[in-house]
Amino acid sequence: MYAKLIAAGRLGRDAELRSVGSGQVIRFSLPQTQRGPGGEERTLWIECSYWRNPGDSTEVLRFLRKGAVVLVEGVPSVRVYTRQDNTPGVSFECRVASLRVLVYPTAEGGVSTLSSEPEVTAVEEPTPPELPGGEDLPF
Repeated sequence: MYAKLIAAGRLGRDAELRSVGSGQVIRFSLPQTQRGPGGEERTLWIECSYWRNPGDSTEVLRFLRKGAVVLVEGVPSVRVYTRQDNTPGVSFECRVASLRVLVYPTAEGGVSTLSSEPEVTAVEEPTPPELPGGEDLPF
């Protein structure tokens, strides 16, 4: 099975940097609002985790403030947990593999776009293994 999530939206809060083991994770949330019958709106929050290895840059963190527009690609998952009041809760999450900041809020309260459209990729594409016998395939 192959699952991939592609989502774009405005950050609902400033991103947080946390240390986990030997690495770091940048966490932020994206809202996805849907209209139901009768004009009723429901917002699904996607909790995003952008993992960084030791030595990887966390420079993107300065652009990930509330209101920034980002495009993420990653692996979706659902987490079931128990709230403090002992009621069940569900969280929709995404382990981010690729992150692109489209628009970010400036210190003056305005917005700015990135002219070079930087793309930060957390996972590199694997290189296929060499087959025995060189280029000659048996079929």
